Amino acid sequence: MFNLLNVLDDVMRTDPWFRPVLTGPESAGTHAWPLVDVAEDEGAYLLNAELPGVKIEDVKIEIENNVLTLSAQKQPGQWGERPNYHRVERSYGTLTRSFVLPQGVQTDAVQATMKDGVLSIELPKLDQARPRRIPIRVEGSATARPAQITAEGSESMAAAQH
Repeated sequence: MFNLLNVLDDVMRTDPWFRPVLTGPESAGTHAWPLVDVAEDEGAYLLNAELPGVKIEDVKIEIENNVLTLSAQKQPGQWGERPNYHRVERSYGTLTRSFVLPQGVQTDAVQATMKDGVLSIELPKLDQARPRRIPIRVEGSATARPAQITAEGSESMAAAQH
């Protein structure tokens, strides 16, 4: 019976349908704030953070010792001093999240924009951190012209036709 209670407790703590109703110390840490998507393309790392209800002047982004720290001051809702709250689930105050950056980020060229409650941060890669394609030469017989095979696998003639 005790094992079944442990399983039920784990489900209640991790299942997204139950997480919103958890209260007290067991709910601490169930969500990191802000919620963030991190992606990468050939030229940059991309970070999108949800900051609903946060003003742009209350957002701060810092990079120090290869760590990007995002912090925001989130103000209480519009009701102000209205009494008799029945439930308060939203977080207020200064909220912070940090990310260790991968090697090869151009920290002096980072750009950030905010639109519709989403903060987008672009972290450009240094040139040496960007992937590059290496052509492979194919040598034929003495009478054949050398060709190059590109990374996509297509063949192109290395020498111009005479």
